[in-house]
Amino acid sequence: MKLNQLVVGISSFIVLAPSSVVTLHITPVLAQSSSICACITSEAQPQLGQINRSSGNFSTQGCATSLRWSGPDGVNFNVMRDVSGGTDPVELTNVTNGSLLQNPNQRSLYIANPTGAQTAFQVCANNPSTPAPSTVAP
Repeated sequence: MKLNQLVVGISSFIVLAPSSVVTLHITPVLAQSSSICACITSEAQPQLGQINRSSGNFSTQGCATSLRWSGPDGVNFNVMRDVSGGTDPVELTNVTNGSLLQNPNQRSLYIANPTGAQTAFQVCANNPSTPAPSTVAP
């Protein structure tokens, strides 16, 4: 299950006690488990034998329509899409910490051509806001 999928609780169940039967009713709650869409570790430069790629693949499918990107201050990077047997297109350019950008809504994305990094770093694509849990009528 992805972090951004909703989970619905159980509506009721029965507890059997030695001398009586008790029915407990629970109001189902929709809960979003996290505002994180995806996180990946990137090298500070393209990986050995690669021209652009500095991370493994990640997906933003099923996340919010816009994503707020987080990473180290002063580091810029591109997000590219891995195309098997083809040319990898650039999906996002000049991404920095705090950038709010349209979600490419793709599988097989990777971090590419980072600048400003001296060591490996973590990048996260975050859903810009997570609504507070709300109850649903049974």
